[in-house]
Amino acid sequence: MSAGGTAFARRKQPGAPARQTVGLMMLMRIDRWDVRRDGPLNEAALRHKLDALGYEADPTICSVDAVSTAPGEAWERVEAVLSGLIKVTIDGESGILTAGDVVFVPRGAVRRVQVVGTCPASSLQAVYRTQPA
Repeated sequence: MSAGGTAFARRKQPGAPARQTVGLMMLMRIDRWDVRRDGPLNEAALRHKLDALGYEADPTICSVDAVSTAPGEAWERVEAVLSGLIKVTIDGESGILTAGDVVFVPRGAVRRVQVVGTCPASSLQAVYRTQPA
């Protein structure tokens, strides 16, 4: 039961580990950086975290108001923010990411990434490795 007394059924949808279902609503999966768990945030630490999760990362720097849209892809991926603010929309659901945040994008999902705020943003885009490292 939640604090308000309402029970939610949480279950993973087959083939889409990057989303959770609450009732009939899809929820974007965002992992927030925790200094106590993850240590100080820097590019090496974020790459290490993504590597441990099975992802291969490439750095991306985006200017203020930059927008990119990608159609559904055949592989699972993540967007991990190093600095700045990024608005990510996955299949119509949006969230604002800040430094250290990682959003999981399931296979086939349409994603839109937009830099928000007054500063450029730096992120790591990573795809799930099909072979062990």
